[in-house]
Amino acid sequence: MDDGRRAGVALYGDPDGAPVFMFHGTPASRITFSFLHDRAAERGVCIVAPDRPGIGLSDDLPNRGILDYPDDVAAIADALGHATFAVAGWSLGSAYALACADRLGERVSSVAVISGMGPLDAEGSLEGFGRTEREALRLTHVAPWLMKPFYRALCTAVRTRPDLALRAIRHSLGTGDRDQLGDDDPRKLTAFLVEACRQGPRGIVLDFRLYTFPWGFGLAGIDVPVHVFHGDDDKTIPARHAQLIADAIPGSTLTMWPGEGHLGFWRHADAVLDAIT
Repeated sequence: MDDGRRAGVALYGDPDGAPVFMFHGTPASRITFSFLHDRAAERGVCIVAPDRPGIGLSDDLPNRGILDYPDDVAAIADALGHATFAVAGWSLGSAYALACADRLGERVSSVAVISGMGPLDAEGSLEGFGRTEREALRLTHVAPWLMKPFYRALCTAVRTRPDLALRAIRHSLGTGDRDQLGDDDPRKLTAFLVEACRQGPRGIVLDFRLYTFPWGFGLAGIDVPVHVFHGDDDKTIPARHAQLIADAIPGSTLTMWPGEGHLGFWRHADAVLDAIT
């Protein structure tokens, strides 16, 4: 970065292919997108997956905001020699994809919002969340220090007892998502979380907290092609958010995946890549 910070970045697929920046959720990391390697390579696509500041291998940036991130993305793209690129955000990575569309202008060719959460200051944005989720959002907003012990415990669990951590993750997901996880090695399935926790809970809590404030830009002003994808049985982020995002962005497209949950991207990644490349 121009300020001397280092960014952790993983490349998947064809290193000489069409670039697509993929932004992970929270808590997560660049390793989230390793499952795309073969699919991207087959399509001549290079997945550029950065860790956000304070997460994984990326140096921290205290007091950062969502609109600070497009500058990091532009710097990474410059370093890799990409003048233009597509962007995609999965889950809480969606705000960063949309921020790039808003701030980087003609450099961004297209956008995918995958199982994403829209601005929480939008009317009706909290509908569909349960009491626990609403309380977590409230505490993260007003008292983020209270959330650090929770994420510290999660970080300890994924490092020392990945089987128990995976059991807790399964419990929070819908049936379709649990089926998607399968019975693979718990250490393999939680590797993206282990990397997210590399620097402790601070970066994770800040990343989550930024979502509870206004993003600093309006969705209506985005004039890049935007494709919104969401499972209609998502138990993590209500499918209503896909409709809110699509309604706010002129000319956007909305694809709902019947019977799919928050991990529907695993099954429908080909369609997403085809839409934005």
